[in-house]
Amino acid sequence: MTTTEERPDLDAAARRVDTMLERASLLDERSQQVALDLKAAVEEFHRDAIVRVVRKLKDDPRGKELLFELVDDPVVYALFVMHGIVRADPVTLANRALEDVRPYLESHGGGVELVGVELPVARVRLSGTCNGCSASSTTLREVVERALVAAVHGLHQVEVVPNDPEPTMVPLTSVGLRPGLESLRDTRSADMSGTSSDPGAPSVATGWTRGPELADVTDGKVTLWRVPGSPQDEPGVAVVRIGEQVSAYKDACVHLGYSLERGLIDPEGGILTCPWHGMKYQAMTGECISAVDRRLEVYPASVHGGTVWLRLGR
Repeated sequence: MTTTEERPDLDAAARRVDTMLERASLLDERSQQVALDLKAAVEEFHRDAIVRVVRKLKDDPRGKELLFELVDDPVVYALFVMHGIVRADPVTLANRALEDVRPYLESHGGGVELVGVELPVARVRLSGTCNGCSASSTTLREVVERALVAAVHGLHQVEVVPNDPEPTMVPLTSVGLRPGLESLRDTRSADMSGTSSDPGAPSVATGWTRGPELADVTDGKVTLWRVPGSPQDEPGVAVVRIGEQVSAYKDACVHLGYSLERGLIDPEGGILTCPWHGMKYQAMTGECISAVDRRLEVYPASVHGGTVWLRLGR
């Protein structure tokens, strides 16, 4: 067993990597990309070797026992996670994916609950608008399916479990309002949203924050946006735009929490690369490719009237 004294100074090694990456960040963009590509190629080579070692250990009863002991070591576990050898369980990944899309569903009057996961199938229960048969409900159901399939490795199908019968309710809107109250309701809705009384528009009243103008978010780049009045030492919002698609994340890489502002985006592959240590993410979902059980902290984003609206959970 390796003692503490015999172990290399991992902190010093990490600091050296940081220093070299900071130096690389001073290079021109083409040279930076070459350096990141080299780093990715070396990591892929290492991953292939580690996978072969793990397979050999798993094939031998003595090796399997030793492998379990190794995984208990935080350093080894972190290495396995970084190379995608260890994955979070499907239920955890599915619940994370649903948490990301739940605010969006709720803003459209819908809801979702995970019933269970038995790969390659996940079962969910939908409620509200999501449980209808209209074109809008179909779109929301597709949002749920895409999020789950993208987040859970080996998941290829999502089944919707029927809801139990619910008491029939008569909406107040069908009863009517006294003269004058209808216009008052519309006025309040417009005042609170800052836009209009359109029920499909994001608004402050429904928990959204008015973010940057879409014209100020550069296509194929990471745009850093801060909530007016927020402390400077608090991470801002990393807004990513590829064409007409916009996603937003807490401006903190999952590795060491460094800013993503100078990250590189491959529009064709849809990949966001952290400028510090080369951690790679799905640009539109925040799923980490370098460490498959982690992902960026997602802020639901919606573009309406030329403005990016964000649900920050404040």
